[in-house]
Amino acid sequence: MAAGLSELNRNLVSVSGGLNTANENMEEIVKGQNSLGEGLNQLISGVDTLQKGLSTMANGQGEVINNLSGFKGGLTSLSNGQQELLNGFSSLGGQLTDLTEGLNESADGLNEVHDGLASAQGYLSGLAKTDKTVTGMYIPKEVVESEEFGEALNAYLSEDGKIMTMDVVFKANPYSNEAIEQIDSIEATVERVTKDTKLENAQVAIGGITSTHHDLGMMSGEDFSRTVVLMLSGIAIILFFMLRSLIMPVYLIVSLVLTYYTAAAITELIFVNILGYAGIGWAVPFFAFVILIALGIDYSIFLMDRFNEWKDKPVKEAMLLSMRKMGTVIISAAVILGGTFAAMMPAGVLSLLEIATLILVGLALYAFVILPLFIPVMVATFGNANWWPFLKNKE
Repeated sequence: MAAGLSELNRNLVSVSGGLNTANENMEEIVKGQNSLGEGLNQLISGVDTLQKGLSTMANGQGEVINNLSGFKGGLTSLSNGQQELLNGFSSLGGQLTDLTEGLNESADGLNEVHDGLASAQGYLSGLAKTDKTVTGMYIPKEVVESEEFGEALNAYLSEDGKIMTMDVVFKANPYSNEAIEQIDSIEATVERVTKDTKLENAQVAIGGITSTHHDLGMMSGEDFSRTVVLMLSGIAIILFFMLRSLIMPVYLIVSLVLTYYTAAAITELIFVNILGYAGIGWAVPFFAFVILIALGIDYSIFLMDRFNEWKDKPVKEAMLLSMRKMGTVIISAAVILGGTFAAMMPAGVLSLLEIATLILVGLALYAFVILPLFIPVMVATFGNANWWPFLKNKE
């Protein structure tokens, strides 16, 4: 019995361990049952969702059944569309015919382009064979020998082919200074392009109204320069012997030149900047200079000859006496001559208007500004040196 109890005690220990294990597994079983309950709840929810889906499918089947008539109508429309497509293919056959004709015309055009390219190739081949040192323009032999080219040449070449004319058309007014100033550029261009060619020694002439005005301007400028030198030189020589001085002729001539260019500037201001003319006429500077210098030197001689009569007096006193005696005469002469040239105004000729304006302005400047102010200042500045190199007589 004791041995049996001992055995029983040992087995109870194993039974106790099994019960402990069973207790531990019971927690897992409980958790599994809880999970099973949650899964059943989800299954129930899924059954409800399935039932709703079956209801929706039943409704969809009803809609399909209801739309079978519309599907039948769509099939009818599809049949009509196939018929229209068949008709379209029938009309496409006619368009393909037009396309074929267009392609034929395109082929003809390409043939013409081919011929043109062949002609261009012949031109380039001829151009490549020409001498590279020759300047000018290459023209194919076929063109040169053609009748049309010959007719064009007759308009610009003489019968013997030795005289050629060329037309130059300006963008500007042919009478304007802008066009006239381009004549020099044309001459330089002709000289440059004919250099080292067979036309290098050819006679070149430029005609037309623009070239005529350019030539007139050139001749007028050369005549003006020559006239200025001759007139001023002659006046200086005459004044030297008349006044017996080298100093007085110098500042008298300077006063005349100053008066002329001031009057010319005022005239240009009036006619160009105010009245809007293109410029002063080519004849105006020449004639105005000759008249104004001739009149001005007369007034200078009136004053300075009387000044020389009183050279035994002090310089300032002699100048005052001369101006007192001759001032009225000079101003009267200037007014009378000014009225004479003012009579040119009603003529309406632009050149006469410009000449009259320049002379009137010059006379007014010389009579009322230069002679009363500039000349006395020069006389007082030089003093007894006014009679150089004849100072001994003065002393």
